[in-house]
Amino acid sequence: MTRVLLALAGVALLALTALAFVWLAGQLLVGLGAFVVGTAGVLTRLLGYLLVTGLFGGLTYFIASAWRPGRGGRA
Repeated sequence: MTRVLLALAGVALLALTALAFVWLAGQLLVGLGAFVVGTAGVLTRLLGYLLVTGLFGGLTYFIASAWRPGRGGRA
């Protein structure tokens, strides 16, 4: 009877340890997921900033190039 109780206690302890590892893995994956989502948000905002900056920079360059006086003509 003692061996049966000891075996049941061992199985229960093993199951409890496995559940603890599964819980810990879940917590780590949740933290990793939050980090990945945050990083994606930062990169999305950076991409938006770079697109707007490139658009305005290109527009400024185009206007500055078109505004230059011609080389021939009046002197």
